[in-house]
Amino acid sequence: MAGLTPAPANAVSLDQACSMFAAKIQAALSAGDTAKAQMIFSEGSQRIASRFNGASCPNIQAP
Repeated sequence: MAGLTPAPANAVSLDQACSMFAAKIQAALSAGDTAKAQMIFSEGSQRIASRFNGASCPNIQAP
């Protein structure tokens, strides 16, 4: 078993994270909940920046 290091369960790429982020915002907007979409955008932007060394999702605009 030596040398086998399992990947973290939440290991996703920046592209995957941005796709999930965009989907959550779109779901809130589709439900007509602009306030929730704005909250998701704010929190998600901070979360992505903290996990990916300050990176952002340039294709995602604030709702």
